[in-house]
Amino acid sequence: MTIKKKIVVWYTIWMALLVAITAIALFSGSGILLRREIVEDLEEAVHDALGDIGYSDGRIWLDGMEFYDDGIYLSIWRDGELYAGRLPEGVPPAAFDDGAVQKLSGAEGEWYVFDLSAWGDIMIRGAARSYDLGAFASSMQIMTLLILPMIVLLAAFGGWLIVRRSFMPADRVIATAGDIAESNDLSKRIGLGEGSDEILQMATAFDIMLTRIEEAFEKEKQFTSDASHELRTPISVIMAETEYASGHTDDPKKMQEALDVISRQAGKMSRLVSELLLLARSDKGTLQLHPERFDISELGEMVLSTMEDRAAAKDISLSLKAPEGLFVSADQDMIMRAMINLVSNAISYGHAGGWTIMRIASDGGYATVSVEDNGIGIAPEHMGRVWDRFYQADPSRTTDSSSGAGLGLSIVREIVEAHHGRVTVESIEGQGSTFSFAIPLSSG
Repeated sequence: MTIKKKIVVWYTIWMALLVAITAIALFSGSGILLRREIVEDLEEAVHDALGDIGYSDGRIWLDGMEFYDDGIYLSIWRDGELYAGRLPEGVPPAAFDDGAVQKLSGAEGEWYVFDLSAWGDIMIRGAARSYDLGAFASSMQIMTLLILPMIVLLAAFGGWLIVRRSFMPADRVIATAGDIAESNDLSKRIGLGEGSDEILQMATAFDIMLTRIEEAFEKEKQFTSDASHELRTPISVIMAETEYASGHTDDPKKMQEALDVISRQAGKMSRLVSELLLLARSDKGTLQLHPERFDISELGEMVLSTMEDRAAAKDISLSLKAPEGLFVSADQDMIMRAMINLVSNAISYGHAGGWTIMRIASDGGYATVSVEDNGIGIAPEHMGRVWDRFYQADPSRTTDSSSGAGLGLSIVREIVEAHHGRVTVESIEGQGSTFSFAIPLSSG
């Protein structure tokens, strides 16, 4: 049985029980209420009649008194004899009982009688027929037997409509999931919009989840395609150079040239595989850090010294502006790699005769590292994607033939975020860029 059917069945059962309990309470309470109403009306009529009677020197005056009103009979008795008014036919005689209500059974049914004495020997009696509670109860039972099934059926139908409408988003979720499973089309959405009830919120969350899955899947496809493309080139070069060297075994010079090319391409592949491995570990959450306390300013100086030859080849000057004794607790090799990637990126997109400055500073509990250059800069439309994997705004504009595959900045971001830091970029096209990252300072 589906959830919708279960809800409708339970809803119908509880509605039936509620109606049955209400009917039982009505039956049991109706008799008491009717009796109380009769007695209250009878007592009120007798007291009102007393106000219409005058008495003086043994004489009685009746001031427009009505002896029958709204089913109540009134009579005046003096010394046990009927003085005025009348009793209904079929009411048996009964002794007077001042201030008490008596229930008498006569030929025409049951009657309630109420006596009230006045001026000693004068008695006012009121009589009213008791309603036929048995007939009333029978009528109520017949009405209940007719109405109760209708109420239960209407409740079941109304509950079914409410449940059906409430579960429409869930049906849409099931249908959309089925369509995606059959077509492998992650672009499909439920599209119910936002709402306040739980199922609409579930549908919205399902759409958000589908969007993220689609984005992750597309990134994975692009990543695989880009990685294959980047590996294909050095592999093709290695195969071609291997074939070339095999054909010139008698020429040591040509063989050495071929081996040099193979060595460079193999190194490029090794670096690319290493970068891909780091990114894969980061994605899986298995990137292991080995934190230690070190002076990040000294590390920056070491990085620039390792990049001097490459910068000199393009006539780019390197400089460092950093305070002494700025310590962090981090994985030194990882942070060094992030710094090298930023400096390498600045050299790759720098102008001959230009400059690159590394600035290291302390800012609110963080050590900030920024690499500024006066290179080609980045166009505004590319700013949001510079940290994406394999993304290069315009590879043809790089001034360095040894530029990488577009993973350097992605690796910087992964390393910094693994250290609970943040990355930023500022750039003006044609004037240069500043790439920065910040990691927490050492608390020791």
